[in-house]
Amino acid sequence: MKGIHYYRADACNMVEIKTCANDVHAYKDHLHQELSIGYIEKGTTVLHVNGKNYDISAGDAIIIYPYVSHRCQPLDITEWQFTMIYVDNAFCKGIFDDLDTKHSIGIKKLGEYEFNQIKHLVDTLKSDVSGFDKEVELISTLIHLFDTCDVAIKLESSRKIHAVKTYIKEHFLQPLNLKDMEEHFSMNKFALIRNFKDKFNTTPNAYQLQLKINYGKYLLKSSSNIVDIALRSGFYDQAHFTKEFKKAYGITPLQYHKSLKF
Repeated sequence: MKGIHYYRADACNMVEIKTCANDVHAYKDHLHQELSIGYIEKGTTVLHVNGKNYDISAGDAIIIYPYVSHRCQPLDITEWQFTMIYVDNAFCKGIFDDLDTKHSIGIKKLGEYEFNQIKHLVDTLKSDVSGFDKEVELISTLIHLFDTCDVAIKLESSRKIHAVKTYIKEHFLQPLNLKDMEEHFSMNKFALIRNFKDKFNTTPNAYQLQLKINYGKYLLKSSSNIVDIALRSGFYDQAHFTKEFKKAYGITPLQYHKSLKF
């Protein structure tokens, strides 16, 4: 879609997404109070940051730190498209110890893996998944990006992380909320997700999803009512349950039910 468009994700109001195609979004040097994460989908530009020039092309991804003056100069406006994610600075500073010390760097160019990860984040933020899923995906992406940029991340104890896992297991059929979990465990949400993934090799929302699917599998042993089982397992509809079940077990819920010998 030609032009400049902004999008704010539901239930994730610390993030704003901007898409730009065949247009120049700013002719002068400017800055953002937010952390800016972007990827180039088409074309090439010269990015002016702190008196230095960076050549950025399709397939590249970048981070621009808050309050860093910059200007983007596309080489061919008719062949130019990019997407930016703006993440609230206060949200980030609550998690990362030394974000302010990176201001002198200004920009970090990322690799192909990060490019695809950021694209996936944008798709997730624009989708109809829960606010919990969106926020966990955002934080997981930020953690990886800041690992890449060598920004220190606040850590928490192993005992607390095991308590988080138990909490999710006991409440997996309920809507989970990172703010509530922060308060319950007196733990920063970024540290919670970072340490949970380090300890269990999965994110809190992915673990919750695994528990839901497994519970649905258990219910299928005694019923073939897929719609009812989907709702009882915490899915918003049958299609979502079927999709996730097949990804986990390789067959549909109905196929699994029929394969059981009663």
